[in-house]
Amino acid sequence: MRVSSIQSRPLVRSITNFRPNFIAPKLAPLAHDTFSFKGRDSELLSVDDAKAAKAKYETSTSGYREIYGDKFNDKFVNTMTNAIAKYAHDNDIAVMGVGGDTRAATINYIPQIANTLLDKGIDVKVPIMRGEDKFSSPAASPVLAVYGKEYDIPLSVLMTASHNPWTYGGYNLLTSEGAVATDVVTRPIAENIVKVAQDGKPVENSAKRGELTYFDPYEEYNEYIDSKKLINYDLIKNAGIEIFYDGLEGTGNYYFPRMMEEHGVTFERILDSKVEGPEPNAKNLANLSEEVKKSDAKLKVGLATDGDSDRFGLVDENGNYINSNDVIMLVAYHMIKNEGMNKGTIIRNCATSKRIDVLADYFNKLDPEKYDIRVEETPVGFKYLGDKMVELEGTEHEVIVAGEESGGLTIRNHIPEKDGFVAISKILELIAAEGKPLGQILAELKEKAGTGYTSVAKKIGFANEEAKDAGVKHFDKYLTGEVDNVAGYKIDFAKTKAAAEHIKEYKKQGDGTKLYLENGTAILIRKSGTEPIVRLTIDSADDEVTANLQKALLAEMEEVGGFEK
Repeated sequence: MRVSSIQSRPLVRSITNFRPNFIAPKLAPLAHDTFSFKGRDSELLSVDDAKAAKAKYETSTSGYREIYGDKFNDKFVNTMTNAIAKYAHDNDIAVMGVGGDTRAATINYIPQIANTLLDKGIDVKVPIMRGEDKFSSPAASPVLAVYGKEYDIPLSVLMTASHNPWTYGGYNLLTSEGAVATDVVTRPIAENIVKVAQDGKPVENSAKRGELTYFDPYEEYNEYIDSKKLINYDLIKNAGIEIFYDGLEGTGNYYFPRMMEEHGVTFERILDSKVEGPEPNAKNLANLSEEVKKSDAKLKVGLATDGDSDRFGLVDENGNYINSNDVIMLVAYHMIKNEGMNKGTIIRNCATSKRIDVLADYFNKLDPEKYDIRVEETPVGFKYLGDKMVELEGTEHEVIVAGEESGGLTIRNHIPEKDGFVAISKILELIAAEGKPLGQILAELKEKAGTGYTSVAKKIGFANEEAKDAGVKHFDKYLTGEVDNVAGYKIDFAKTKAAAEHIKEYKKQGDGTKLYLENGTAILIRKSGTEPIVRLTIDSADDEVTANLQKALLAEMEEVGGFEK
């Protein structure tokens, strides 16, 4: 077995040296004076700040994210936790999980949140791995989601800002289905944020303090994956693939290498690159790309996960970054072709490429008697994909893959939430099953299935939230009929309207400005729910059309105060 080498800092320092017969340490609840708060509930948001936090939380697709020490502060965390405690009391929730990633905000606030909930009489489950002596161990988002599902935990606090810059903190919620909480849960909690602030005092403490217990997140997740047979370790192990992995200083190095190595899969190199934010994009995977290119192996691949390991990143045998649209397509291709999922649904959001639809059409036309692959489009936000996945569970068209262009997917028989570990494992299975390098598989698939769409995704920054909102509103003219073309390409208003109405079935206010052109191209202009950013996505089968639209729309963005990031 090759010895893994960790760069930057040894996150996996104890993955192979655990005590048998693990008993969670009986850590005493932290006293008030052991952390930097004046008291667990003493500081709350003002009513105006609470209303702003409510608005942000309601419109976000993935919880509340802000810069740690600025709007992500003691007052917000105290108010939010009390709002959740009120919701728990109102809905007879007696137990909650509390865990999160490797961020400073997470590490500092988990004891605060856990103890506040305990004060309110709510039992709390906290993740801690064998060999650790901290209050909690880093819990990858899919790991906490799996635990919540397996043990029917009604609600879990997930502290992560995912792939956002390290300066951010994030406060999210998971349900007992192993999914991100939907509006049914988040709306009343958002209302409670304001109610707690208006009361000017915390929720009353319970006469009986809740019970604090610990669980081993790795063991729970690993056992679940094995019981569901979600990863074919033997197939991967016997393929002779040189595997390179970068955890980007996130939670991944606590889990993925250990999972693989315990099942006999070895690594050529494990990295832990320092980046501004743990987003597994092409820029941040430059180190991984260079390591892959150094190898002379025929079958080799670079894998990565983001800060909380719900998103993936991939580098092929030539060091080329594989975009998320292609990864979703490749995983779906593998599960249909090699795992026999001839019937089912691929769920994608409105920002994900139409190449997914083309792949479904390819199989359906290949053998109409054998294949029945459908595609469902949702708004951005995995909670919408997860909801649809739960709805289809047990039907003949249950999900095959649900994925988003931002780098997250899940598969049939798994949690309705993103899982970076499963995603990159499925890519390893694909390489092993085909016996070919990933880049070659992708090129051949695009050739035979006609999935060669070019998707351009740009981040457009604005000075502040108000400027962002004004910038987006400018593009409403394309929906009203005031303008009938974009850069000279005619808008298909019938298709544009039908798609918008479909999205409103999920989200009544819609989800950005999505335009369908008569030449088959799709354009999405959508504002971020967590940053003063607008995302521009162009999806076309014609590179020239893509280039022309990109030039015209970026220029128009600049006219309304936007700047490319």
